[in-house]
Amino acid sequence: MKACLILWDIEKINKEDIKDSFIVGVDLGSYNAISHGIIPDIAIGDFDSCKKEEYDAIKKNSKKIIQLNPMKDKTDTEEAILLVKDYDEILILGGIKGKRIEHFYANLMLLFKYPKVKMKDENSLIEIKRESFIPNKNYKYISLFPIEDSAILSLRGMKYNLENYTLKRNEPTLGISNECMDNPYVEIKSGGLLVISSMEDHENL
Repeated sequence: MKACLILWDIEKINKEDIKDSFIVGVDLGSYNAISHGIIPDIAIGDFDSCKKEEYDAIKKNSKKIIQLNPMKDKTDTEEAILLVKDYDEILILGGIKGKRIEHFYANLMLLFKYPKVKMKDENSLIEIKRESFIPNKNYKYISLFPIEDSAILSLRGMKYNLENYTLKRNEPTLGISNECMDNPYVEIKSGGLLVISSMEDHENL
């Protein structure tokens, strides 16, 4: 079972990402989903950032609404995760960009608390990996950060390959922006990684 949380700042929604998913609109993200022709199974939030016409559309088009008290200890996004925590896969669409960088940091920390959760927007995919994996072929760049003090890994089919390398957390830039070439593979021999996969940055070409 897969759950998909839609936030307000995702501008383009790939229908493949939400296929066969339980859809949760998070606060103003519920209106974003509806604007893309997607009916939330649940809309959850305090909705204090919604205009009246937006909230009216959410009430009319969502299958169920959970209204949260604005005075709470958890963000709307974490409350949404708790609704679907028993699902096999949880994908957050959005939550990466925006003017409030503290919200992105809080969302990033949710991945450490709930390892099944992934975050995605139009340019990037962020996830936790504890087992060896084949990088997503839809992305050109991959950045790897240990989630403990260190991780031992080998990289093959990359622009910069490694063999049995101990990547330390106090080397925060060593694992950044590697490029996937032919048959890329990340072998994790111990530890875990925060993995950020990114599209090609055409603006810097």
